[in-house]
Amino acid sequence: MSRSPKLIVVGAGPVGIIAALAAAQAGFDVQIIEESETIDTNPRAATTHPSTLEMIARVGLIDAFMAEGLVAREFQFWDRPSRSLIATFDHDLLRDETPYPFVVQTEQHKLVRLGLAKLQASGVAVRLGSRVTGCSQNADGVCVDIETGTEKEAVTADWVIAADGGRSTIRKAFGIDFEGYTWPERFLVLTILDDLKGLMGCCYR
Repeated sequence: MSRSPKLIVVGAGPVGIIAALAAAQAGFDVQIIEESETIDTNPRAATTHPSTLEMIARVGLIDAFMAEGLVAREFQFWDRPSRSLIATFDHDLLRDETPYPFVVQTEQHKLVRLGLAKLQASGVAVRLGSRVTGCSQNADGVCVDIETGTEKEAVTADWVIAADGGRSTIRKAFGIDFEGYTWPERFLVLTILDDLKGLMGCCYR
């Protein structure tokens, strides 16, 4: 009798959660390892684009996700000093290319919360407050070193997905470079309840 392939997903952000959900639905025996004890609720990653919405739809979260956010068909460019509208891009131009010709504006932790609930309801092991300290592989699979409080253990699996961010422990364990860069500007993200469309005439995005 064949067994389900085992998969460890390191990191319970939106990438890790959606990857875990897709893998579990494909028949993998999945467990998620996340260092934080709670989900980060800072307002990050505001815009979800059509191709990502299609992925969210494939794992069965699209209706709930859209209900959590603001559906934005248009994208506008504004001149800050004059507060005047320069140009508008209408995502409806993509209506023959995607079933979701718009973006959804919502914070990433809402997608994580929806995905976690679906994973836990299907029996997937979600380990919050557990830190990955190393990873190795051989011909049979991978071995992930995990610390939970004062306890240490080594967990084996067939595969590991590194979704543990820009300073990924898994990537460092295998000597994989992160070919990214840091923007020179600093940004401040706020979640507000004001109707900016009514106040200024601008769209959601």
